[in-house]
Amino acid sequence: MADSITPHRRVEVQSVLASTLVDDLEKTGPSKTVFQSEKQHKSLLGVDIATPDSHAGTDAAFAAKVQLLNQALLDIGMGKYQWLLFLMTGVGWFLDSFWTMSFIIIAPSAGNEAQFFFTGNNTDYLFVSLFVGLAIGGIVWPFMSDTLGRKQMFTSTVVLMGMGGLVGAGMPSFTGLCVVGAVVGFAVAGNQAVDAMTLLESVPASHQFLVSLQGVFWGLGQLVASAVGWAFIALYTCGTGPDEVSTSQAMSRKARALGQSSSASSSSSSSSSCHYVSNKGWRYVWWTFGCITLFLYLCRFILSFYETPKFLLARRRDAEATQLIKDIALYNGRQTWLTEASFARVDSTIEGTEEELRTKSRVQSLLASLGNIGIGMISLVLLWIAMGLSFILYQTYISNYLATYGVSKVNALTVTRGYLYSRYLYTSLCAIPGPIVASFLVEAKGVGRKRTGAGIAVLTGLFMLVSTVSRSRNAALAFECIVSFLQYAGLATLTLYTVEIVPTPTRGFGLGIMGFLWGVFGLIAHVITTFESTAVSSGAPVWFLGALWILLAGAWLGLPIETQARAAA
Repeated sequence: MADSITPHRRVEVQSVLASTLVDDLEKTGPSKTVFQSEKQHKSLLGVDIATPDSHAGTDAAFAAKVQLLNQALLDIGMGKYQWLLFLMTGVGWFLDSFWTMSFIIIAPSAGNEAQFFFTGNNTDYLFVSLFVGLAIGGIVWPFMSDTLGRKQMFTSTVVLMGMGGLVGAGMPSFTGLCVVGAVVGFAVAGNQAVDAMTLLESVPASHQFLVSLQGVFWGLGQLVASAVGWAFIALYTCGTGPDEVSTSQAMSRKARALGQSSSASSSSSSSSSCHYVSNKGWRYVWWTFGCITLFLYLCRFILSFYETPKFLLARRRDAEATQLIKDIALYNGRQTWLTEASFARVDSTIEGTEEELRTKSRVQSLLASLGNIGIGMISLVLLWIAMGLSFILYQTYISNYLATYGVSKVNALTVTRGYLYSRYLYTSLCAIPGPIVASFLVEAKGVGRKRTGAGIAVLTGLFMLVSTVSRSRNAALAFECIVSFLQYAGLATLTLYTVEIVPTPTRGFGLGIMGFLWGVFGLIAHVITTFESTAVSSGAPVWFLGALWILLAGAWLGLPIETQARAAA
């Protein structure tokens, strides 16, 4: 009868195999040896980089191995492969913002089309469907990446976005468009999280700040989407703008003329001034966006890249992780001292009790990395909830409040297309420098991630509060641009901190939880603005949101550790 294989027995067998491997590799060592550098690596702004040998939420074996891996990446340095990967993941973030902005662009035109129009028509339903997809995708894709790997998720999300755009552009009903919108949101949410993990797990610790710098592509995505959308909407759209008759207005006039609204409803398609033949602009927008996305997918597919070395290490695929580091070094024209024997030495000294740590659930590991269920976990959750909820509510209620002081609302029905899209371009341009400034501050001596986040939170709250004094459209636009700058600076900083604090074995799980919270509370915000957007016209919601962000500076300072100049596990 065969011996039963207990956890303790597996560790003993592993240790024997590891010891044998060490002996064999040392006897037949390479003819040309590259030695581990003893140089103290520094960040771009001169801060000494630490490569700790222990990380909360991981077992000792993985922590020791990832220390070696981080040191090897630092010795290799930032090279051509990592810069190409930064560009590819940046394109992913570009597409996320690109597609999110596309909903803002097409919603007025699509909702106004006679073929889509129905009693009680509300284009905000399209945004509700988007955030349903964002909430689900925010948790599903990162979860799958912990099991199937970052590489497969990296490509799948992009092709799904592109196909969704092409299909959505041909939808014959508004309900169908909303369904496709949820699918696009599902892909967008996963793409952002997976791209952040892919980059962080492949670059040396000196360049982890690039995760926040990628936020530049958010503003670029909005900018390009607005410019492309403006061209099509201006030429091929009807029924929007202050001087045009919307479908709703046409139906009301027809109903009054006939004396019965049911007759008007039944003939809306024929009586409306906005027939789909004259309203193809929004369809052209999504067709164009879909083609652009699939082209970028082909570029991502053609340009070969590897699975991340830290994911391979977390899955105990040490030999593959070693070979990958060698391949990256070769691609960059450099050499590495890391060998399989380096990891085998760790396994040969592992204690049997370490197996018990590997059996901990992902929830336990996540809580451990965030300081258990204390201030650290609560702080991070509150920050992601506020990020999803506050800016959507702010945009609605600041507009309502300023309207009581004679500042007319800006939307597709009240202003010309030229004015509306110029505002989109201004706010998009202001979003671009936000992550750049944040990336500098998170690396600056004496500042770091937590203080940067706290400072941005205070400024966000203050400018939300001060924006209530606006008494003209131009003043309101100025504050909108400032808040856009701060929003994306804060989101870039929060994303960087989250991917750094959660170790690789549970990184997808951790980002999935936070992404889900962001999506769910964004959904709640859109449900509120869809059904109760005009219920409150006082400044109370804006004052509450401003005060909330000022208080959330304390949440930033309550996070467990400062991750500046600290190699992520």
